[in-house]
Order: sequence, then structure tokens, then C-alpha cells
Amino acid sequence: MVQIYVVCGSWKRCQINGWIFVADERKGGRVVGVESNTRFDDLKAMVLEDFSFESGIDVEFSYLPRGLINDAISPRVVISNDRQVQNFVGYIRKQESKQLCLTLKDPKENSGVHIDGNGDHGGVPPTDGLSHVKDEIKKGKMILKEINDEEEVLSQKEIEYDYQFRGALMEAVKIKQEFRSKSLLKSTFEILAMKHNFDYIVLKSDTSFWTARCVVKECNWRVRAVSLKGTTMFVITKYVGEHTCAPSGKAKIGRTASAKTIGNLIMQKYEGVKEGPKPNDIIQLMRIEHGCKISYDLAWEAREFAVNYVRGIPEESYAKIPRYLHMLKEANPGTHTAFKTDPDGSFRYMFISFGQSIRGFYKAMRRVIVIDGTFLKNKYKGTLLVATALDGNSNLYPLAFGVVDSENDLSWEWFLRQLHVVIEDDYDLAFISDRNLSIGRLLPIVYQRATHGICIHHLLNNVISYLHGKGVAALVAKASKAYRIADFQTMMTDIVKNRPDVGKYLVKADVRKWARCLFVGYRYDVRTTNPAESLNSALRSPREFPVIPLLDSIREMLTRWFFKRRTLSSKHTHPLTVAVEKKITRRTEKGKAFTVQQVDATRFVVGGDIYECVVDLAKRTCTCAKFDLQKIPCRHAIPAIFAIGKQPHEFTDELWKTELWRVGYEEAVNPIGVPEDAWSVPQVVDEEIVSCPESRRAAGRRRKRRFESVEDKIRSQQRKTHKCSRCDNSGHNRATCDMPI
Repeated sequence: MVQIYVVCGSWKRCQINGWIFVADERKGGRVVGVESNTRFDDLKAMVLEDFSFESGIDVEFSYLPRGLINDAISPRVVISNDRQVQNFVGYIRKQESKQLCLTLKDPKENSGVHIDGNGDHGGVPPTDGLSHVKDEIKKGKMILKEINDEEEVLSQKEIEYDYQFRGALMEAVKIKQEFRSKSLLKSTFEILAMKHNFDYIVLKSDTSFWTARCVVKECNWRVRAVSLKGTTMFVITKYVGEHTCAPSGKAKIGRTASAKTIGNLIMQKYEGVKEGPKPNDIIQLMRIEHGCKISYDLAWEAREFAVNYVRGIPEESYAKIPRYLHMLKEANPGTHTAFKTDPDGSFRYMFISFGQSIRGFYKAMRRVIVIDGTFLKNKYKGTLLVATALDGNSNLYPLAFGVVDSENDLSWEWFLRQLHVVIEDDYDLAFISDRNLSIGRLLPIVYQRATHGICIHHLLNNVISYLHGKGVAALVAKASKAYRIADFQTMMTDIVKNRPDVGKYLVKADVRKWARCLFVGYRYDVRTTNPAESLNSALRSPREFPVIPLLDSIREMLTRWFFKRRTLSSKHTHPLTVAVEKKITRRTEKGKAFTVQQVDATRFVVGGDIYECVVDLAKRTCTCAKFDLQKIPCRHAIPAIFAIGKQPHEFTDELWKTELWRVGYEEAVNPIGVPEDAWSVPQVVDEEIVSCPESRRAAGRRRKRRFESVEDKIRSQQRKTHKCSRCDNSGHNRATCDMPI
């Protein structure tokens, strides 16, 4: 629960500080407790009861999120529904001032008010602060009228600015103003000095006393604050806010804020999963928005502070693992989580699989799972292991995630055994992976009934890199895609004839694992580990986070994906998914000129292609074998289906239909519904101790992308064309150019 201060009054526009809240002294303020799940009607009822207002009175709740805006003329944020209440609670949790403004819609109810000299969205300031500034501005205007036109005088705007500047310094802070901590006190004066272009010297600073004066000894500006006994709060006991030093005597524009203060200013820019501003971006931001020049080192430290504050300190993140996993399971029933530590309590492995994904996989997904690992980029490194499937629309459907030290036998065995808890071993289950030796050894042990296929991309990369088989790489790729065994054997014979060493390597790699037509079971159109690679790419930025923010980013990604696809599938009215409908369209176009000869009630001979095909609609097979393996009508089956007056979706497997597509996303992935300080866990979970793992950073610059493969380099070279810089034609360069110009 969060305690907020509700103050009654109205909003006014001030030339000095923009929008300010004018407090009503008669009605005063109240302290109200709210939670993340507090509804708007409940909040309204509590406030009306505390202020002794009638239940039917019309009121408005609002606040000014100064941490999210840079312009003083930005209007207030009005709270009018439950979602806005949740946004307000989430915002004030990270703010020092937790105030909510209450405005009565009836103007007669707002009387006896005064201007808030703090320029903040609440509080009860002195009544003569702003009126004094206005009187001084009027005096300045009267003086202008009495001065002779021939004399050189300051313009009216300059005089107004001078009084506004002094008034702003006087009203920014005041005597007896309290601060929750010494760091907040120091940050306030650093921002004040940076904003109003002055510098100061700290004379004394300890746990109970803080005093400072202007950097110019002759200047009157000074401040003194002391701590309240028994608390961490500081209160200003003396403050002279007017500078008497000469602007021409300054050595620099103003004081440079500390890294912590700058980090607080830019903190909101790192919320979410994006990387956020880089140090050079922070330098430009501070120069443009605050007129302050900072060094690259200071910008880097400010970024580190902001990132650690928003995403959490890595060391503290590991200690939260037991409590976080427990709360995540409470919010998402059926979720399986596990973690393992060394005897000394240091982190070793972690596993998480959401119950919604597991239930959706069994109900509506192809039984093909792609597994892969990628490196983490946080302080303690490690490896992220993923297991993902594909839905009927060929979208990624994440099943499980694991955080381990590296890709080795022990880590892969632990991950696969945890996966075995939620995905049972079966003969119709298939796994696709790269040629990792640990996976190849351990997968048949953990999943004895499932079949194992390897990624053709990695196989081709090995052929090109180690066997220099660039000339036969295209033929190997074509052989792996063949649907008919006869076509595969023909291409394999050509490979062996041209490159016996490559043929020997392909046979040793087990053709049943990489050739589609020889694969035992069904792998559909999943030939590579691209689904897992794409999932790793989607988590590129969160892979830099500590472990708890990483898991929260994964949960947020699944929540977003499930909602988006649930909405998309509910609006899709066609019998088959979007991707399959496009395939049917292309195949219908290719087969519209084919001839169809009916043999019996379910068998047809389709001609007009390279060779005649026999289609059996009862068995859902075709001589081309595409109908058999993909379970989608091929370009030969579609004309046969039309010949008997049927529709292609009637002969398409259930996995590709829109109904099952909706079933896969019918559940929502839920966030943890309570704040961290309100987590309630069993004692046995609370007593679990997890410390950070032992890690040593390797030499050299950390890479954020995988190494470019030989295949990628060959493709880039094939796409790149060189042109002559003299005639702009390809095929030669400037030295050999003989074209007339």
C-alpha cells in the first residue's frame, strides 16, 4: 500500500513556474492509502468520506508528472478511470513527493486559496511569495514610464526577467522545507544551480548537517539544513536565496550536476525493454534541455545509475529469484519454475515455462520444438536457453526459458529434464537444433521416443567453412528441401560424384536428421533453428539486463504477444490462418492450368506439371509428397478438390485452422499483481538464499551479435556489385576503364 497526500484546491497558471496548484487552507489535506488494484470509484469514495463531502458531489483528481515532462506549460493529468489510477500509483512509487490534487467542479467550493510558491503540485506555501514578485514587476513598469526616452534603459522584458529570476530562486525552496533524505536535498540544489546558472561550495556535510554558500565569498546566497533527530529527513533552517554577486565575475555558466542527479533526470527513458540513451545522447540531452555541458565519463556514470535503478542491481537480482518465481507461479497457474545453486548458495541454473504456453502447445501447436542457446550480456554473463514452437500462423510460440552458465553437458541435461516435466516424451514429438555436441548426446537420453533433426543452415555453414564446399552448397540445400525420395537420391548422387568428401560428411551427419523426405516423423516446414534465433533477437536488449528484469521482460513480451494474437485471431474470419490462406492462394494460381482425371471417388490423376501426380484425397497424399509432409493441399490436390466441388480447408489438417489458432492464445499471460514490497511468500521460500554466480569477464570487447558465418559473407559478396568510379559501369574499375565519356 502507498500513502498519498490528497490536497484540495484548484489549478492556476503562473508565469514563473508554469502550472501550480492553489491549495484551499480551509479544507486542508488528507492522507489516503491506495494500492495497485484500487479502483477509481473506491478512491473517490475514500476521499469524499475523509473530506466529509457529500457522496454525490462532482470532483476531479489530477496531478502533474514533473518527472516525465520538460515543459512548464504542460497541463495536468486527470484521473478518470481504474487504469489511470494504476498509472498514478506506479508513477508515485518512484517519486519523493506523493501528492494528489483534488478539485471541486463547483467553483463556489473553492475559496480562501493562495498561490503555491513551491511550483509543485501540492502543499501549503506562504501567502506573500508571488504577490511580492508581482508588485516588484509593477514597480519596474512604472519606473520605465518616468525615465527620459533619450537615456539608455533596460527593456521591460529585461526588468521582468530579472524579478522573475530572483523570485524563482526564492520560491524554489524555503525555510522549514523538509526533504526525505540528504541525497534528495543535494539533488534539489544541484538542479537549482544548473537551472539558474550559479555555483556553490559545500562548507560542511555529514549525517546531521549540510551547509553551502555561493562560490563568490561576497555573495549573500547561502543555505543551511539539519537532520531531524531519529530520522533521515533534513529540514532547511536558514536560506538566503538572492544572489548579490556580479554575473560578469563568473568563471563558468553554472554548477554541473552529479551523476546520480542526472541519472534521476533521465531515469524514465530506460523504462521498458529498449536500450535507452547512450552517453553521447545524454550529453546532447543535457545540453539542449538543461543548458549544461557534461563529460562523457559523467554521462556514462549517470547512465549506469539510471539503468541500475530502473532494472535493478545484478547482485540484488539473484537474491530475489526464489520470491519472484513463487509470485510468478501464483499469478500464472500451471507455470513450472526451478532453480539450482551450488553448495555455497551461488546461482547455477534457472528454468521457467508458463502454464499458458504449455496448455496451448498441447491443444493447438505442431509437435515440433526448436531449442537453442545464446549468450547473455549482463555483468555476470551466462547463457540463455530457449525452447520454442510455431503456431498455425507460423508465429513464434515460446515454451520454456533457462539461464545457465554455458552450453555444456550438465546445463543442457538439466534444462532438458526440466522441459521433460512439462513436455512429455512421445513418438510424434520432434526436436530441431544445431549440431551442438551436448544436445546430440543428451537429447536421445532424456527424450527417448522423440525424433531429432538438425538445422540445415548450420550444416551448410560447416560444409562451406571446413570442406570448402561452396560449389555444392546450393545442391545440398536443394537436397535437404526435397519432398520425394527419388529426387533426393538423384541430387545426393551428384554431390558424391562432384565432391566425395562432402558426400561422406553428409552421410556421417545422418541424412535422416537433415533431409526432409527421410526424417522419421513430421517436422513440417521447420528446417532450421531460425525460430529460436528470432526469439533470441527479440530479446537482444533484455539480454543485457540482470536476471529478474530479464525474466520480467520475457513475461512482458509473452503478455504482449498473446494479447495481440488473441485479438488478431478473433477478428480473422477465414477457415485457415492468415499464412496458410496465402499459401492456398499461391498454390491455386500455380495449379489452375492443370488437368484433372478422376480415377474413383477419392483418387485423381493431375497432369500439366513436370510429371503426373496421383492425388488421394481420402488419405490426403500426393505423388509430389508435399501434401503428405505439410498436411496442406498442394498445387496438385487443389484442382482435384475443386473437381468434386469441395473446398481446400476441408482437407487441411486441424493444426492450420483458425479455430485452433484462437485456442492457442485463449489464455492471458499475467503479470505479478502486487508490488514487490507487498509480496507474500511461504517461509521456506523466503529463507532460500541465492547469491551471484562466480564469473570472470573475458578479454576483448563484448559482442552483442553472433559472429557472421561464412554463408552470410558469401551472400553479402554475391549481393555487392562494384562499379567504375569514372563511367559508373560494372565489370571493371577506374584503372582499366576505356569507355568514352
